[in-house]
Amino acid sequence: MAAGQRLPEPTPPESSPIRAEDLPPPIRLGARVATVRAQIPVISAVVLVPDSAAYITAVGSWTLGARFPVLIDDGSWGAKESIARFARAFKPERVVRFSGGAALPEGEGALRAAVEGAASAAWECAEPGKLAEHWKKMGFAPPGVVVAHPSDPAWTGALALAAGHGQPLVWLNARPFGTGLADWYPAEKLDELTVALQTELGKMPWKWDEIGDEIDAVTLCQNGPVKVTVGAVSQTTTYAVSDALGRSPGVLALTARDPKRAARWAWAGQVIGNESQAAYVAMCSLFLSPERAWLFDGYEDSPPWNGWDATPAASLLQRAGIPALLDDGARQGIEDWRKRGAGRPRGGDPGVEARRGLAGSLLANRRGVEASLIFVNTSGNAEFFDLKPGQGRPDDVPVLSIPAAVHFVHSWSATSPGNRDTVGGRWLERGAFAYMGSVYEPYLQAFVPTSLVSQRLLVAAPFGAAVRLENAEPWKVAVIGDPLYVVARPVSRAAVPLPGALSQATSIADDLSGQLRSRDFAAAVNTMRLLGRDQEAARLLGAIIKDQPDALTAEVALAGLGAAFFELEPGLFARVYAAALPRILGDETLAACKDFLWHATFTRGTDLTPLETDLLSQSLRPGCLARDAAEAARAVYRTRGPEAAAALIARAKSMAADEAIRAEIAKWAP
Repeated sequence: MAAGQRLPEPTPPESSPIRAEDLPPPIRLGARVATVRAQIPVISAVVLVPDSAAYITAVGSWTLGARFPVLIDDGSWGAKESIARFARAFKPERVVRFSGGAALPEGEGALRAAVEGAASAAWECAEPGKLAEHWKKMGFAPPGVVVAHPSDPAWTGALALAAGHGQPLVWLNARPFGTGLADWYPAEKLDELTVALQTELGKMPWKWDEIGDEIDAVTLCQNGPVKVTVGAVSQTTTYAVSDALGRSPGVLALTARDPKRAARWAWAGQVIGNESQAAYVAMCSLFLSPERAWLFDGYEDSPPWNGWDATPAASLLQRAGIPALLDDGARQGIEDWRKRGAGRPRGGDPGVEARRGLAGSLLANRRGVEASLIFVNTSGNAEFFDLKPGQGRPDDVPVLSIPAAVHFVHSWSATSPGNRDTVGGRWLERGAFAYMGSVYEPYLQAFVPTSLVSQRLLVAAPFGAAVRLENAEPWKVAVIGDPLYVVARPVSRAAVPLPGALSQATSIADDLSGQLRSRDFAAAVNTMRLLGRDQEAARLLGAIIKDQPDALTAEVALAGLGAAFFELEPGLFARVYAAALPRILGDETLAACKDFLWHATFTRGTDLTPLETDLLSQSLRPGCLARDAAEAARAVYRTRGPEAAAALIARAKSMAADEAIRAEIAKWAP
């Protein structure tokens, strides 16, 4: 070849583009969901509404040009904590209030019409009855269906998930088949629900009866049972509703266990909670993207347990740009777990995670856990989880700084998700918006290995599919939350005003200066927290304690307790908790506040002040009574002496539900 002569242009190898129909069904479904999400810009605002009527109006204001999260502030402490948690993750430019003005339609028919109208309006279809035709003209096929009923408060989640993903609403009442989340469906009753659902699907113009066609998901937005049984309840006859739904009726009958009848035609999940909680779950799924992950592997490094090793999952997440903190190997015990929840590293070599390529300082500077994806491997029951060494209780589930999707490899954790004294129930109370757990003893092989789940999520398989075994018969693993949640990048923010009636919404930040001038500190702290500005709320609380201690009322303290937990140094947090304690002790709905105190004090051992030990002695938790009594008694002994410790032990014994717990408490008598 002569000097200076150009090299010939390389001829690209012949290749065929990857076709959507060639992708595995879960990836194809996730791609459809992610495409809708990516194509509709998001306004950088959170809209707060006081009730369900305003919620319908606000969600009905969504368009194909822009959407925005809508959360219900019903005035409760729990709702405000959820809003603050969401705001920390979403980071809106503004938070506004919208009252709506209209009343909630009376009667089930009127409410159905209003919800269907709002879901259709979000797709710019003025006539709900013609939504299918409208979608056909757009070339759009819905990825799933949402099942709701006007009598169940979780319809708020159904509205958002129908409008957000583009799914038809199916109105069926699942509640008469069981009285609540802790009950069982009889198999024949779940079959009735399945037949009714399939009848409604048969009226629709989309294919639904096979995985990989058009409708591949079912979201049951009702507070009915999460368990179903064939005959008498036992280990071999109990299944998860969300694993049996989306299959043929009769699939659970003992005479019908053949692969064809067991085949799944949709992946299912169940959204539960009251109006504000169900709306929170839906908005987290639709609008949040993972920021970081935490993996805690409580299994030993030997077969079969090491098949679920979390180390490869952490590396996968890290390489995908999601910082991952891994607790494994020498950090698998209950003390390691509790220290992570307290936001303190265990100590030792600070470069261990760095040498592994992991982010070791994620949880080092603030209390609680700031992770969007959480993977845990443990064993145990509904009321405890075993680690190596030690045992955790529901009370040990960490306080979440931001909403999280949780994959919990463990027996029984989701058997009663409405009960905070179960492991799964406590994760949901803490702010998990998607949860995978078992409703009964499933055996280890029922769970998809942790590394494979993370891999599936990273290629956009929806949560409801990523956590399920391929081609498996119905079993005991439940999905609580939106089965169509996908791990996706943040959507671009649209610099446009809120549409329609929402243009009259008022910014809550505009109220802040007036609240401070009028010394309405409870309102001011609440405003800061709803804006996601916990550090400012904490600084205000610190200033009140220093300059105006009498202004730290129970209402002010309760409003700022979350900010104090995350941000304030121990002495100031104790002052805030002490001020809030009269409210906490008098209201069972504030039981979660006690956990804040225990998580904030655990890592400090012998450094607790007399005030902190007094607060611990007044904040014993029924679900963890023996351990709380022991730890509080040791602390009280150091600060108040043996008589005070003995009095605490006596009081704890009087609180015990049975003799075994009383005997355990008595061991700690000084």
